Amino acid sequence: MAGPKGALFGPEDFGTLLVHAGGRWKLWREREGSVDLHHNDDHEIYSVACWVKEKSQGHCLVLGCNSGRVQIWNAASAELVARGEAFRKFAHGQSAGVAALAAAPERRGTFFAASRGTVEIMEVGILDGMTRSSFKSGKIGACALAVASGKIDWLLSASWDATPLKLWRLPEPGAELSNLKKAEQRLRPPGNMVTAADLCSVGKKLYALCADGTTQVEVFDISSSAEPSKTPMSSSRVLSCHERIVSAAFAPGGETDTLRVTAHGTTLVVCWSFDRGVDSSTRTVMPVFTVSKAELGGSILATRGPSSLQLQLLLAHGPSAQPRFSLVSPPKSKKATALIEPLASTSEKSTVAGTDEKKRVAAEEPTAVPETLFKRAKLEGKPKALTAKVPLPKSRSAAEGSHLSLAPVLRQGLRAQDTKSLTETLHLHDRSVMDTSVSELNGVEAFDLLQECARRVRYLPEHTTVYCAWIQRIVQHHGSFLRSQPVLADETRYFYDHARLRCAMYRHLLRIRGRLLHAVNEGQKVVASKDEVIKPLLEYVEGDEDLEEEASEEKLRDSDNEDGDLEADNDEGMMAVDFF
Repeated sequence: MAGPKGALFGPEDFGTLLVHAGGRWKLWREREGSVDLHHNDDHEIYSVACWVKEKSQGHCLVLGCNSGRVQIWNAASAELVARGEAFRKFAHGQSAGVAALAAAPERRGTFFAASRGTVEIMEVGILDGMTRSSFKSGKIGACALAVASGKIDWLLSASWDATPLKLWRLPEPGAELSNLKKAEQRLRPPGNMVTAADLCSVGKKLYALCADGTTQVEVFDISSSAEPSKTPMSSSRVLSCHERIVSAAFAPGGETDTLRVTAHGTTLVVCWSFDRGVDSSTRTVMPVFTVSKAELGGSILATRGPSSLQLQLLLAHGPSAQPRFSLVSPPKSKKATALIEPLASTSEKSTVAGTDEKKRVAAEEPTAVPETLFKRAKLEGKPKALTAKVPLPKSRSAAEGSHLSLAPVLRQGLRAQDTKSLTETLHLHDRSVMDTSVSELNGVEAFDLLQECARRVRYLPEHTTVYCAWIQRIVQHHGSFLRSQPVLADETRYFYDHARLRCAMYRHLLRIRGRLLHAVNEGQKVVASKDEVIKPLLEYVEGDEDLEEEASEEKLRDSDNEDGDLEADNDEGMMAVDFF
């Protein structure tokens, strides 16, 4: 659940579903289908979660963060019990992110945690979030953890690469874990990276299982008195189905001699039941019943197996923002399908029924103009083959959500270095087709595609979004292979440096863009107000100096003439005075 999205059912007596995405988590009530508690943290991104139980606090939920910290919350009051630094002290960035959590027995008052970039497995206290002790799981960190309790406490760890799964005998509560130098038992790993692991202790025997994202779940029958051997132990059962499995867990069958395993992917829920004895005639076990995505009407989010003799599953399906809950019972006959009973209160059912009735009545009322109704009546009289299907506006493409695979096209384009073919293929925006195509490539082909996308991110920055979507799916499906090959990991160094440079320049480019936008806006204002520009008081024209000189000379002549006239008038006046 490092996506960072996840859903996890709580204990049956608590009756809640935990849904976390980004830095927000919610607790949904199963019976009511409503949010009970929620919290939003702007400074953290949750990567994984688990449920624990403490004597004084009751049921608590533990959330691991991408920063390496862990948070412990009281599930009844949504109060923060403790916050621990955990792996934050040993690593930084994405390598410090918490990758796996496992609840320890209640008497220990702790839980176990593992990170992506360190080899340490820590035992952390619930009440204070402090690290009690830690030990090294191997050369590579663990991606999945599981704990089983009995007379002796056991811890199962699975690594990111194809190394065997390791079973550790835990010391008494309060003892140091640093003395765990060697695993008690090693189990043969599956072909791909482990996506889920679980332990179950029944009597003197231990049962372990692991899923790797394929159509099989491997089960190991481990005797507590068996001595460790140099070769890893092989699985005793293989649980098979026809769809990919992401998560699997044990659901013990009470006092019977059977074991029950429930598993689910995004498209299927499976339940197996088999005898615990090793003398079974068949090694491959087929499911008792399955429930598909089409029957539920939405993707599967989480499942909780039966804790009693009655074989009944509780499912959460649909969108994570508004999940729906259903009880699933096995079919009554081989040809029948599983019985699905939605969980909803009486008031909600009546509300839903009233809403559906209103929608039905509204749909029956015609909303089109009479001319349209007349044309529709004519079309309805024609055969169906003559009625053309017009696609709805803004509808999805035909390839979207169809689980098509472009792996052969990508493989051929990479081998032939066909730039045009790769460009047309990589510019596809359907995320489901991307996921299916990348999953069908082998490790070397996925690395070549990663290099091609990284080169295009560098030289074609305008299409960075779609290329990064391909890179994300390559890392998701083939990250363990790339991590196990130091040469290939070093080849991605230039892309890592370029990505860091782009991220560092983001703020500067954003500021430049803001200033340019401001300059453009101001320029547009100036252009818009061009008619209102103030005209100059004086405009220079060539030859104006000569005209000014001539004008000044004329003014002087006029002034001289006026002076002469005035003097003549004065003389005549004086003569007239003298005469009188």
